[in-house]
Amino acid sequence: MTIRNDKRIVYNLNVDNIRNRQELRKYILLNYAIEDCYVKTRYFVETFDSGKHIYLERPTRLNKGCDFVLFAEDVIRYKNNNDKAPSHDDVLKDIKAKKSMLSSEQYAELLEAIKCIYELKSYEEAEIHVRKLPQPNNWSYELLLKLIRWLFIEQDITYWAGQGRDMLYSAIISI
Repeated sequence: MTIRNDKRIVYNLNVDNIRNRQELRKYILLNYAIEDCYVKTRYFVETFDSGKHIYLERPTRLNKGCDFVLFAEDVIRYKNNNDKAPSHDDVLKDIKAKKSMLSSEQYAELLEAIKCIYELKSYEEAEIHVRKLPQPNNWSYELLLKLIRWLFIEQDITYWAGQGRDMLYSAIISI
């Protein structure tokens, strides 16, 4: 068991065709608006080729409004075997590990893929840049790019009047 077995209401969200930050935020917040009051929710937002998921849970413990916690099924686990939310530091650590194994040209392709995600392009548009890169021993490129997409979205919602996704993107570029 990795996804916590609880009584959350489950929804699916698909943002593949949204190319504008305001529309993205609006879509997610309108989905939140139809939730029943006092109910915990889980949103499945990405499915990997393996069938595993990235999912969101809300409400969170710290920001009880629009924030969410992001999980990647079977990636990082607590001792009780439930999924643990990957942090920005986990993502940065993975990118650093990839940088150390890739040539400078290959790493530039990875950064281009991340830039595509940052610019709200589709996963398919981003994946073209990493398709021919050597497979890493750590996280797959699919996991990394899809996870980054939702970390950017989380930043857009939490800091919508501020920098949003720019904070994480700046940290990635400075590696």
